[in-house]
Amino acid sequence: MRQTTKSITLVSLFLLSLFSGMVIGTEQAEASQVVITEAVRIVDGGTASDNQAAVASDSEGNVHIVWARNTQHLYYSMLSPRGETLIDATQITSPGLHKVWHPDMVIDDNDRIHLVWADKSGQHKIMYTSINPYLAPLDGMAAEDTAISVIDDTIISMRAQDRDWPSIDVDSQGNLHIAWQDSYDELQQFFNQPQIYYSMIQPEFSGGTVLTLFEDTLLTPVIGHKGHPDIVVDSNDLVQIAWDDTRGGKVELVFLVDTSGSMYSEWADVCTVIYGGNFAAGGSFQGLKPMLQEGNMTVYETIYGLGNTLPGAASSGNCATHNKNAGPRSTALGITPGDDSGGIRKLPGTVYNGNTYSGYSGEDWGPGTNWACLSWKDSQGNVPGNPPTQDDHKWNPNATKIAIPISDEGPKDGDPAQQADDTTSIEEAHDNCVNAGVVPVGMYGQTYGGATSVQSHFKDLAQCPNGVQSTAARNCPGNTIRSTDAGGQVYEFPSGSGGASQMSLLVEAMVYISTNNSREIYMSVLDPYGKMNNDLSWVPGVSGTVAQNGGYIEDTGKGSEGHLVVVNDTRVTIDDAYSFHPSIGVDMEGNTHIAWMDGRDYGFEKDVNYEIYYTKLRLQGAGEFDGRDDGLSTYA
Repeated sequence: MRQTTKSITLVSLFLLSLFSGMVIGTEQAEASQVVITEAVRIVDGGTASDNQAAVASDSEGNVHIVWARNTQHLYYSMLSPRGETLIDATQITSPGLHKVWHPDMVIDDNDRIHLVWADKSGQHKIMYTSINPYLAPLDGMAAEDTAISVIDDTIISMRAQDRDWPSIDVDSQGNLHIAWQDSYDELQQFFNQPQIYYSMIQPEFSGGTVLTLFEDTLLTPVIGHKGHPDIVVDSNDLVQIAWDDTRGGKVELVFLVDTSGSMYSEWADVCTVIYGGNFAAGGSFQGLKPMLQEGNMTVYETIYGLGNTLPGAASSGNCATHNKNAGPRSTALGITPGDDSGGIRKLPGTVYNGNTYSGYSGEDWGPGTNWACLSWKDSQGNVPGNPPTQDDHKWNPNATKIAIPISDEGPKDGDPAQQADDTTSIEEAHDNCVNAGVVPVGMYGQTYGGATSVQSHFKDLAQCPNGVQSTAARNCPGNTIRSTDAGGQVYEFPSGSGGASQMSLLVEAMVYISTNNSREIYMSVLDPYGKMNNDLSWVPGVSGTVAQNGGYIEDTGKGSEGHLVVVNDTRVTIDDAYSFHPSIGVDMEGNTHIAWMDGRDYGFEKDVNYEIYYTKLRLQGAGEFDGRDDGLSTYA
């Protein structure tokens, strides 16, 4: 634009703004123009709890709603476009014991309804059923399940471990595509962390059955926590799936380890769990840091020995190369690229009763945890915090923050536990961790007299104090800071004689802790018809991912060359905050639309306020659909 034209335009805009109040009015829609029908109560369940509703409309504009009642059965109702009840609340799950969770539905071109849900009674199952409501009289009365069901309750997946959050869509040929989260792992490589699975079925209404075209297909064969998938089929019958994923996230682990003589083997095993090597009881482990780095997750760790001296185990075996023989760092990890390990350090001063405390036993894990949490947010509300100690822990500002005390004795000066100062130290640490948003995760060792009293202290810290010695889960109503759940868990840290099975449980717990970090939104694109039409070896019922030679092999590549996954895992968001629960859709022009809940405006903790974010993607043209490992380049 020329400068003269630009000046005239600016003057015109200025004059227009002066008279905008008199000349131009902004029209706002009235509620009566937006709300076509007033709120309609679908069902009067009385004392029943009706929840988890899903809704869809058919070609006639009729509305179909399903929901769970007391999580025991799935119910269905049909309304006209004017809100009149055509079919009243009708139970559509078969008689028997069920635990119904998270139903989803889609309606095909023939106005048949297809539903999926998770049944958590007994071994968790992903279930499917199809109904044709037009087989009922549509007289406002409840229908009979047997009258409208065209395919009765059918198990899509039922194997070991847990599964949940199914999503369903239908393609142009009437076949159905289902995605869900599933902790099943044939090779036991992911430590029960949920992954994303996919299946494709062909309904056969004449026989009331389904033909499985693609059996349970693992789409995310990499360590980390994935969940809440949503699925959509575009006009080309390409299947797009979005989910939330810990890949790309950051977590910082601050260990506060008892340095007394009874903890020698635990020290060696802490280093094995974090860095890799051999356990004191036998067996080996790759190490959390190298394993999670392979999964594109960043783990910052510092192992503090309580007191001003470190045990010999901190300078030998798997710990040897990580002992810094120094106190806390003066800078946070992760600020400089590649600076991601704090190593093993001494902690000479902790915080008890608001003041610096230097215990004599090396067993002050209560005041030590308090110090770690105050280092992020102190009692004056400063972030980062400035507790009264000479040195503070410098937390990475963008990482999920977890404090992990490990001990086999009482929280202040060791045994005996359950003394008044033990209780005070735990209450103080709990309250400051809640205020700081640092999650305390306790690990207790076995003592000569048993671990019950120590475990009870850890429960009070990780959840909320209840004033009673108990290892039971705490009831934390949250009406005060003291009664608020701190969000942590408590695990046993087996001694060197604990055996391989106990060490395996410890590793699983540590993987869970380390992958409980911030989430990003990911997506993938499948071409099932490309696979079926171009791979001469394809037969119905195969999986798109196979276990081979100790690893998983995905069927990635071009659909035209007979492959299933044409766009591999693609990161949609890039932000250190939590992004959860994506919903995905595709418009008639082929654009992909994704909305999700996001905490980026309020911080990097999990328990913050969330806003709804949205992005529009045009995948066609962003890159070739060839299944490459790094997916497409698209960040929101």
